[in-house]
Amino acid sequence: MTNRVIEEPKKKPMITRLQKLRTSAAKERFDALLVSQPENRRYLSGFTGSSGWLLISKQKAILATDFRYVEQAKGESPDFEIVQTKGELHDWLPGLISDSGWNRLGFEANCISYDSHHKLSEAIETKHANLELVPTTGLVEELRAIKEPGELDSITRAVALADAALEQAKAIIRPGITEKEAAWEIEKLLRQEGSEGIAFEIIVASGPNSALPHAKPT
Repeated sequence: MTNRVIEEPKKKPMITRLQKLRTSAAKERFDALLVSQPENRRYLSGFTGSSGWLLISKQKAILATDFRYVEQAKGESPDFEIVQTKGELHDWLPGLISDSGWNRLGFEANCISYDSHHKLSEAIETKHANLELVPTTGLVEELRAIKEPGELDSITRAVALADAALEQAKAIIRPGITEKEAAWEIEKLLRQEGSEGIAFEIIVASGPNSALPHAKPT
């Protein structure tokens, strides 16, 4: 196989995505939206770190993250203002929005725990008596459902990569090799072809294990 590297489109259409999200948020009468779901965060900002929050209003696009990811965020998310955080969400968010004048802040209801919401509500109440936390779902996901040309190209290349690796995997499966060894060899093929990583543990199953849809290689 040739060494093909799957890359993100060089010109990431983040500005267009933000504009579309702002239109959707305005329809819900949100003054701003707090984005915490990792896939949504990356889709809107390009940030690949494991910890961070997006705060998006009509005028601002903020990426808040801790000290580990500040430099990374600056490089990956040039369209965002990078804010370094310390502590939990309720420790820093109220201060960040203290002068915003916002009345309705939307948040991803399926990504914030009851405990986090409770603590944030209490912290906000002490500083922002008129700010309402409004749960929402699907705003970013609805945008993600419509694929852009660059995304379609990436999907096509990813499928080609997987097909090529599967074709070579036929030579790996042979008597005497363990399921774990076969799974590792397949993952190596994918990595060599430029894969960023596997979506879930590769399933290689033989004998009785082949009856298990999610068998773990042994």
